[in-house]
Amino acid sequence: MNMPVYSESELASKPLIDMDQWNRLLTELGPDMLREFADEYFDETTESWFDESVDPFDTDEKSFKSLSHRSAGAGGTLGFQKLRYAFLCMEHTEFGEQSRGYFARMKDVFTETRDWVHQQLDS
Repeated sequence: MNMPVYSESELASKPLIDMDQWNRLLTELGPDMLREFADEYFDETTESWFDESVDPFDTDEKSFKSLSHRSAGAGGTLGFQKLRYAFLCMEHTEFGEQSRGYFARMKDVFTETRDWVHQQLDS
């Protein structure tokens, strides 16, 4: 069984948002509930990955990959396609320098995704 290959070029080419998923949730939940779920995801992701008291690399590989997996799944559920892929890259690459590189890119994608969501739902 071949494992999918996660790469920088694939990450760069991913759309920011899975518009089919996003629009389905927008229709089913409405903008207020979707904003609430998205903000909850952003808050939990910030707490888990970016809080000053947290260093995600100051843990064991299994915990790092498990957190990456959960973050990818929750992001994908909301339609955050590029962010989901960035977390999958972190989950499926060697723990260390390569995952640190993806972590830096994930931070940028996280900010871009959050800004896009707020722009869409605040208008």
